[in-house]
Amino acid sequence: MVNAPIHDLLIRLKNAYMARKKTVEWIQYSKFKVRVLELLKKFKFIDAFEPVGEWAKRTLSVTLHVTGNLVEDIPVIRMYSKPSKRRYIGWQDIRPVAWGRGIGILSTSQGLMASHEAKKKKIGGELIAEIY
Repeated sequence: MVNAPIHDLLIRLKNAYMARKKTVEWIQYSKFKVRVLELLKKFKFIDAFEPVGEWAKRTLSVTLHVTGNLVEDIPVIRMYSKPSKRRYIGWQDIRPVAWGRGIGILSTSQGLMASHEAKKKKIGGELIAEIY
């Protein structure tokens, strides 16, 4: 049992990048993880993902985005909210991530979105992590 499943997902992706893997498999399925992966795919941190298996035992398989530059392949991940201590920010407090090169994953009342999208819509929420 994992206490922080989103942190586990992001760390698995980072470890796979560091080990120069092409795919990450056997990630336990959840709708929230699918939303996070959709956000990462939208901003080209991963190439694709798909659910594998039957309804009760579904897992996720993720194909990583690999570039030619070895230094730029490995993303930097900063975790902010934890199950024991949530971090909420208002839209005025949202700052660019890595001078606009990265995204902040924000859980808002309108769903999961990147921090710069939430700032445009003037919506605050729980800051889960930053990836750049």
